[in-house]
Order: sequence, then structure tokens, then C-alpha cells
Amino acid sequence: MRPRTWSTPAGGAPRRHRRGGVLTFLPVLLLALAGTVLAAWGAPVAPPPPASEWRTLGPVPELVPAPELAPPPGPPSARDPERAPTLALPPDSPQAPDPPPAPDLRPPPAEAAGPAATSPVGTPAPEPGEGPAGRIPLAAAPPRLAAFAGLSTWVDLYDTGMTPEEQVAVAAAGGVEAMFVQSARFNSPSHLHDAARLGRLVESAHDAGMRVMVWYIPDFADLQRDYRRAQHAMAFVTPRGDRPDAFGLDIETEHVADTAERSRRLLALSGALRTWVGPDYPMAAIVLPPLQLDLRPSWWPDFPYAELTASFDVFVPMSYSSFRGLDAGTTYDWNARNVAELRVRAGDADLPVHLAGGLAADLDEVGAFVAAAGDSAVLGAGLYDLQTTPPRTWAALRPLRAGP
Repeated sequence: MRPRTWSTPAGGAPRRHRRGGVLTFLPVLLLALAGTVLAAWGAPVAPPPPASEWRTLGPVPELVPAPELAPPPGPPSARDPERAPTLALPPDSPQAPDPPPAPDLRPPPAEAAGPAATSPVGTPAPEPGEGPAGRIPLAAAPPRLAAFAGLSTWVDLYDTGMTPEEQVAVAAAGGVEAMFVQSARFNSPSHLHDAARLGRLVESAHDAGMRVMVWYIPDFADLQRDYRRAQHAMAFVTPRGDRPDAFGLDIETEHVADTAERSRRLLALSGALRTWVGPDYPMAAIVLPPLQLDLRPSWWPDFPYAELTASFDVFVPMSYSSFRGLDAGTTYDWNARNVAELRVRAGDADLPVHLAGGLAADLDEVGAFVAAAGDSAVLGAGLYDLQTTPPRTWAALRPLRAGP
């Protein structure tokens, strides 16, 4: 409700009330106001609808696609300039990448992946081929979901201590097959936080034989903004014509306090994105792990796991066991149980899952995480994130590779 203000006419003098106006009827007005307050005080107040009944609420406003964007073809091709979108970002758009000269985009392969590549802590990155030769059993990923197969790593907006080429070099030396790269946040200055850097990373990863999922974290407060930013991530094309191979929606923020309303907005956004991009483009729901929500139910009661299966192909639970304990038993149990419970709540025993573990810097029992992934029949797994993965950890993660 807006506060009341006194009005002043153009002449600058306060407006005078006519004789017999407000003063005459002031007692009557006060009595009427008192009666209204007393009546309201005694009236029963209807409680808000429980979270389990959010489906009965009215629809959210219709989301309007960005007119300057065409949905990417699906399944996407990593290196096919002929599949560029019909409409690209206009040159004067603040989100349009301003490509630097070609030599700055891709250093020679020897320079990108040579022995000079280092980890964030300054220790030489592991040599390709290091680590145990064994493989753990993973669920077979269909070609359309290749971006979620095998060993992954994560890059967020804060990981700027290395160049994109250096990040790819460390990931490639560690055996990574899929890079999950953040495109923007809800509070980023533009739809793509740094389009030039994102382009360099996508191209370098493709050169190294890796797939790239771009991911965006919404706050659901401005649903149209979240919709546009997810569209820009999926429609992104690098200067030479590369595209991301998949998209992920990071679902975790609490900015919309009403959890029933938050669920409504989440499903509206998810459905609109699936409608816009079509049925074939691979999309992942990056979700809160069920056991974490059991420990803190107020975070997101009645999280709509089952309803999200209508829009997303793969679920990526943020199963960070280091927050629960560092021993092998806790590491294994937390990850294996989260995958199992996720499938129960989604209503699909064969739900495609890519397991996100961590945090990488704190996870001592990496072998227990790998074992939990193998026993859970996931498509792939990896730790959050690249910047904080100790060099010694890469060898322990290598059995998660889907390829040779």
C-alpha cells in the first residue's frame, strides 16, 4: 500500500478545506474506522494454501520468447556451422559477443595442453593417461544425452583465475569428457555474463573432444528475465559456429519466499523452455538432493521432482557429501541414497542421472564417491568444481570416464 501524502496546488499554498468539511464529519469517520478495525480483528484469517496444493493456484503470466532468438537445432552439433540459427543476436545487442582476433581465441594445441598447464594451486596438471585403468559400470547414455556421459567438471562465473584454454587443458589432462559451464546468473549484468569468454571455452573444449553443457541459475523473482537468459544460453553460437551441447537449469535459490509460488514459477519456466526449444534438445534439471531437503524441509517443501520430468531429460543432484562428513561411509551413503531417493520421488526407477559430488577441495574419500556413482547406474559423475579440484583427485576420478 502506498503511503498517503498531502497534496499542494500549483500556487504552493496548502489546500484549505471548506468549512464544515472534514472537521464536521471527523467523529463519524473515527467511529466507522474503529468499527471496521474491530470487525477485522475478530474475523478468521484464512491460512495460505499448503505447499502440496500449489497446483490449484492460478496460472503465472505467459512468458514471451525473445524475438531475436531462434531455438537451437536438436540434438545439437558441436562443430557444424551450417546449423547456425536463422536469427542471431543483433550486432548492437549488449549480449552479442564481440569476438577477439582469431589467434586470441584458440592457442595452438601444444600450448593449450602442454606441460605448462597448471592447476589452480600451481601444481602441474596430471599427465593424460594417469590413473587406474579400470572402469566403473555406468548407465549407457543415448547419443542425444552424450553431454552427460562419463566424467564431468564444473566451471562457474567466479572461476577466472585461469584462461578458458588453461581450464580446458587441466580438464583434458584429468580425463574430463563433459564440461558444465555457467552462462549467467539472475543478477548478471547481461543475459550472457561474459560471451567472449564463454565462446573461447566452448571452442577449446570441443577441440579437446569434450561436450559442453551451459547452465543458468534463476531466482524466479523476474520470470521473464530468467526465461530470456536461459534462451540466450541455449541459442549461443561461438564466433566460429560452435554451439553448447546441452543446457542445465540450476534450481536452488530461495528469493521467492512462498515455496508454493516458487514451485509454480519453476514449472512455468521449465515448461516454457521445453516448448520453445522443442522435444529433442537435451536439458538437465540441476536439483537439490532429496536428503538435504529432508534435513531442512523449509528450504523447498514438496519439491516437484516428478513434475519436472515432463521438461527435463536428465537430473543432476547437487549431492555434496562433504557438508555431511568426510569419511568413506558418509561419502558413499550420501551419494548412493540421494540418487535412489531422487528416482523414487521422480517416480521413475530408470531416471537418467548425472551425479554432482563435492565439494572437490574437501572430498577426501574420492574412491567412495566413484563407487557410489557406479553402484547407482548413473550416466556419469563429477565433482564441483574444476577450480578447486586438487591435482591428486583427477587420477581417482578417471574410472568415471565413459570412453577409453
